[in-house]
Amino acid sequence: MAPAPSPTQLPPSTEQVYAGLAEAPLVVPPQLVQYYMRKSGQGPILYNISADDRECNEDMRLTQVVSLAAQRFLATVLNDAMQYHKMKRAAGVKAMKEAGLDPKDKRRLLRTDDLAQALQEYGVTLRNPPYYVDAKDQTASARQL
Repeated sequence: MAPAPSPTQLPPSTEQVYAGLAEAPLVVPPQLVQYYMRKSGQGPILYNISADDRECNEDMRLTQVVSLAAQRFLATVLNDAMQYHKMKRAAGVKAMKEAGLDPKDKRRLLRTDDLAQALQEYGVTLRNPPYYVDAKDQTASARQL
């Protein structure tokens, strides 16, 4: 059993993560992460607080870790959405028309329905607002009249 680190010392694996933060490019800006952290009640972590030292320095390491986690989540969700889009493309012409895709159009588009399917895997439900009318909804409501 490894000895427990003292309260002032971090485990070696944590130190390695913190050392790697300096080289990691951040896609999600730290200001955006700090805004949402403060909005959710997680204020900045301050260090160097003493009676003699009136200046407090904010610890940016937690912000960087949250930024990297958000970047990883975004990349995973977008990759899953792309896989759903590719599966629809490979399904055939009839299935593409039913999904609202043009079989002649070869562009890769991030569609709301693909994104909703990808987010649903992670427990996030994405719904259209009540004022948003999709082409499928228009034909269904026209039949009801």
